[in-house]
Amino acid sequence: MEAAILKQWSDGQHEEAVQALVDYLKKTPADIEAYVTLATFLTTLQDFEQAEVLLQKALTKFPDQPALSYALGTLYYQAESYQQAEAIFMELVKNSQSVDAQYMLAQTYHQMEQNPRALVFALTAQEQQPQELDTNILVGNILISLSDFDQAQSYLKKALKINAQNGEALFKYGLTQLVLDQPSATYFERAKKVAPDYFEKNKQQLMDIEGFMQAKDHQ
Repeated sequence: MEAAILKQWSDGQHEEAVQALVDYLKKTPADIEAYVTLATFLTTLQDFEQAEVLLQKALTKFPDQPALSYALGTLYYQAESYQQAEAIFMELVKNSQSVDAQYMLAQTYHQMEQNPRALVFALTAQEQQPQELDTNILVGNILISLSDFDQAQSYLKKALKINAQNGEALFKYGLTQLVLDQPSATYFERAKKVAPDYFEKNKQQLMDIEGFMQAKDHQ
């Protein structure tokens, strides 16, 4: 695939990059990576319908390409069609034992609030890639949802060792510190500094837990 197309996209010329990639695929219809890239472009632009049509057509031509299936599963996940995403990622896990598919299946179950199931696949992915930041954060998030704050903290600590400036890891580690009655303010301050948008988006979770802790103290 031509580097010029990727540069167009990175320079913010999104419509031009999409059209250039469509034209490229007309000339080079067997380039699997180009289908995945085009689907990613369309998904980023939230044109889920066109991305789905593209990937379904590509899978009809190249049915044994897991990269295309994975891209379709990711599209359904982004579009919040979690049951469709689950079916695809489960098939990929069964057929290829892909770590990426394990991770996305865990993410999908987490979004569906099926956290015991999510934990099984997240732990499997984490065991295979113990130094992967996102996987350690995901395990921590799932354990927080299951109210297992001790275990959540251990995985979030691993995440902070991998990247001490990750806003989500700092924020979630702060939550576990708060619940476990340990110093937490520094972590929230750092999270707010390095990831202000993330902090604002998730501030309600912090307020809910603070309210819960205060109610518990007054019992």
